Amino acid sequence: MDWDKGKVLNEEVEEKIQRVKDNRGVKKGMKEREAALGSLEVDLRVDEDGGMQRAAISAVQEGAKQHVIIVAGPRKAIRDALLGANILKMEFALRDVLVVPYELGGRKVKKNKEEEDKLSRPDGTGFDTNKRPTWETQPYVADAVGDDWETYVNAEMEDAVLQNGPKVQEDGIVIIVANTGEIIRRGVGQVPWRNIVEELEQKVKEDAPVNLGFLSES
Repeated sequence: MDWDKGKVLNEEVEEKIQRVKDNRGVKKGMKEREAALGSLEVDLRVDEDGGMQRAAISAVQEGAKQHVIIVAGPRKAIRDALLGANILKMEFALRDVLVVPYELGGRKVKKNKEEEDKLSRPDGTGFDTNKRPTWETQPYVADAVGDDWETYVNAEMEDAVLQNGPKVQEDGIVIIVANTGEIIRRGVGQVPWRNIVEELEQKVKEDAPVNLGFLSES
């Protein structure tokens, strides 16, 4: 009987040690991705006629001092997030906030000029079926460009699922990056835009502590 209790205790201790090791590994991976994030590229909207300019996130942060909010998930999660962001569009302009949506399993990330033209060109039927909704083409919304985004987002999603369960793949994730290049928060589910904007302002003013883990939003 005592032997059985000791065996159970040992198993529980081993499981706890493994969880600690796994958590350390996750945090290390998150920090490494934070360092690599600056090299990812986006297309910025530079005029009302749809003109675009490509830049690395590091250049956007260093040159324009913009904060970057990455939203990744299925089509519905992206749509809901951008519709919510549209309510605060004046806040984004005033506080230098750039939103980068990444749709999983949907619209392809642009890779070259041919694909860019294809997204904006009518299909010849008389209607522009490729026309994107206005909440996707606001000045504060940038398009993710290149294959490296897939690698980055998949790694972030894996960690989010590990910490919060498989439903995260439906709910989506949000990654808030200050203009210093530092990830100040990761979240899952509905995006609390106003709180995020205020948190970025607070981070800039007071250098608030970093929260690397994924947090659920109610």
